[in-house]
Amino acid sequence: MKNDDGTASDVNITSSSSAVATSSCPASGNSQNFVTQNPNSLLSEHYVQLMRKATTAEQTVDVIRQALEATGVHVFGELLHMPNVQALEKSEHAKSYHTLNVFAYGTYRQYLQQKDNLLDLTPVMKKKLQHLTIVSMAIKCKCIPYSSLLDELDIKHVRDLEDLIIEAIYADIIHGKLDQKNKQLEVDNAIGRDIQPGDVSQICNTLQEWCDSCETVLACIEEQIRRANSEKQKRIKHKDAVDKEIVNLKKAIKTASNETDGDCVMVGDSREASSGHEVRKKPSKSSKSGKASGSSVRLHI
Repeated sequence: MKNDDGTASDVNITSSSSAVATSSCPASGNSQNFVTQNPNSLLSEHYVQLMRKATTAEQTVDVIRQALEATGVHVFGELLHMPNVQALEKSEHAKSYHTLNVFAYGTYRQYLQQKDNLLDLTPVMKKKLQHLTIVSMAIKCKCIPYSSLLDELDIKHVRDLEDLIIEAIYADIIHGKLDQKNKQLEVDNAIGRDIQPGDVSQICNTLQEWCDSCETVLACIEEQIRRANSEKQKRIKHKDAVDKEIVNLKKAIKTASNETDGDCVMVGDSREASSGHEVRKKPSKSSKSGKASGSSVRLHI
């Protein structure tokens, strides 16, 4: 969308509906939620049941048309592999079979390339196939340029393209935003499409690569944990050694302090004894001086 000043801005659109519904289980009295079946899966199953009841080629073709136009039905692999549908491939109704095959695995560009061998699409069918084409492109690239979308969807104007994308977002087919500044669609996630038998090996290889990457990361994490534990043990031992050294130093300091206090007491006692001896000697000196002075007085008389 454009702002009031005419500059382009990103358009982030979120749908109000949810692809998965939750409900509480009153019978058990447990408040824990459980996941209910996807409504789109229920719709697909509905047409599978109708196809099983179809006994003629005309009825089979009619169910195919209903499924292609039905809102919310975006997977067709199960219908495509049903016996009465497979029987259409080599019949006069082969166009219905090949059209269903394009909706299951193909894109709108492929439809245009094979248009002579396929059914004419109603506006609803055309829009659904264009939405599925966006899903297929999102699987390969999360940021899809407008130029690629315009070419693949056979759309002339950007405004029409953005309207189509917005409808896909509100229908929960894709989740993302329009980056009008860089002219691209940024896709966060999208619905799944049918898987062709030839793609199974590629999917297995991709999953195996992912598992190998997980194993590598896990091994790296375990090595980091081992190193951290080893470092922790070293620090604990170092701390214990420091604490023990501190205790020994405290004991040594306390012992040295006690010895110093004992020496001070002994020195104090010796000093007191020597000072008392000096005090006792001083009177003897004074008495001698008194006697001397007394004798001199008598001689003077």
